[in-house]
Amino acid sequence: MKLKIMPDKRRVAAIKRRGIVVLWFIAAAVVALTALVFGGSRAYAAEGPARFWIGRMSYEANGQQYPMDVAPYISEGHTYVPVRYLAYALGVPEEDVRWNGAAETVTLRKEDVTLRLKPGNLLMERQVGGGSPVSVVMDVAPEMRFDRVLLPARYVVAGLGYIAAWEPATQQVTLVPGEIAWAEELVFAPNPVEPDKGLSILVHTSGPASRPVVRLKGVGGTGEPNVYWRQTDKITLSPGGLGEWVAGFFPPGQAGVYPAEVTVEGLTFTAKDWLLKVYPEGFLNQPGYTTPEEAVRARFVQDFKGCSLREIEERTLLSDDLRDPRYHKLFLITFYQPYDGPVLPAGTHSYFYYVLRDGPYGLWRVAGGSTGP
Repeated sequence: MKLKIMPDKRRVAAIKRRGIVVLWFIAAAVVALTALVFGGSRAYAAEGPARFWIGRMSYEANGQQYPMDVAPYISEGHTYVPVRYLAYALGVPEEDVRWNGAAETVTLRKEDVTLRLKPGNLLMERQVGGGSPVSVVMDVAPEMRFDRVLLPARYVVAGLGYIAAWEPATQQVTLVPGEIAWAEELVFAPNPVEPDKGLSILVHTSGPASRPVVRLKGVGGTGEPNVYWRQTDKITLSPGGLGEWVAGFFPPGQAGVYPAEVTVEGLTFTAKDWLLKVYPEGFLNQPGYTTPEEAVRARFVQDFKGCSLREIEERTLLSDDLRDPRYHKLFLITFYQPYDGPVLPAGTHSYFYYVLRDGPYGLWRVAGGSTGP
């Protein structure tokens, strides 16, 4: 079966934005947010270093001390700091530190940068102006404790353009402004030499960065998009233009939708539309359906004319198929054929359909079928 790469249609353009500082602690810092209200304290715009101390009910910003209602502490190797005061220390206005109880979402906004986090979720979303949101994958998820939301400060500080230093002797965290590259866009595009047979990868960063690595999730089993990825699911990119990193020609592989992650300067980024899509030729020419069951029913009518559909059963993907079940489904149908055909005799038969979804908000279509999974 001939496969065709479906490229990202966004225009490849150099992105010029202010850099964000990736922050590394010995212990990843986490901060707390009042779950109901944020009022009662002024917001202090940061112009110089800010400092927090373990066990102290105050912090320092611009050379002045300010009180806190919760002292920073260390738990299981992580430093916890109240997010309201961390945000103030980083120059976030008081009115832009928000908690949405219904959505259980913390939102911090400073100038044109917006951060969003949720308790229990390892993704921190960052959006610059009206651009597309990009999430950083955290190693510590926000959590609810003492009627407050505790946030991973390592990523919050990095997302707002600061860098932090941990001083174990004094139990002090110092925050200073700084710059570092942030992955902002990932583009899968046709290879300019052989557009029908290959693919190029382009990564835009917000500033100079070390060599990024692109990882395709769901590869390594029967669903790998390329034989090369049987050995590795990581692709190391080479320098392109300013703020650009590229991977050269490589061929498509097995049909599927593969979420991508980009690692830059030790942080891993992802976005909902960072997807490598490998489809059978003519796949998108088929009618699309809002549910995979609808797609199976329509394809059955096309493939088995005059037959009666008895049952549709969703089956789990095979153990060696690592593809994302959000975009891939396997169905077993049972049907009755009233006549002897060139392949199947009259009687009751079973058949498998493999169904793909065109991205997170796309439609379902049947990618193929067989008598066995």
